[in-house]
Amino acid sequence: MVRDEVFFETQPETELSDYEIERNKPMPNIIHGTIQSKLSRMLGNAFDGQFIFPNELGLNTTPPSTPDICVYPLKKLDIKNVQAKESEPPLTTIEILSPNQSINELAHKAWDLYFPLGVKSSWIVVPEFKAIHIMLPGDVNLYFDKGILKDPATGIELEVEKVFEDLI
Repeated sequence: MVRDEVFFETQPETELSDYEIERNKPMPNIIHGTIQSKLSRMLGNAFDGQFIFPNELGLNTTPPSTPDICVYPLKKLDIKNVQAKESEPPLTTIEILSPNQSINELAHKAWDLYFPLGVKSSWIVVPEFKAIHIMLPGDVNLYFDKGILKDPATGIELEVEKVFEDLI
């Protein structure tokens, strides 16, 4: 069973928002949103001209998946031929852990959905630890809670402390 399916099976019997139903993931909170916008700005500023960083992009996976941020090589986007769900795999997916998610759930998304699609690296951002875990195919794992994060799949580097500087 893919972990996304388990998310809805294990949640309390409450009304799910349109966001949660459409994206098959929990509603983000202010910490999640702040980190997502900060990471997008940092990546865009540092790697403009190399990559694009779409947020909340629906990928053509089963079950549906919507990473918080995707990393693609720089490319022109054809507004006349856009699909509802992206079938081209990103180089990297970035998922930010929400309060009612588990690291296991996000790891299974990488293993079960993203890596089989052709994704080269998958980041799990853990606000509570002020850390970023990078997963690579073949059970290679990198953990960064300070210093310079280096993603070997893309060459992306960024200062970890800067990502979390707004958290106390």
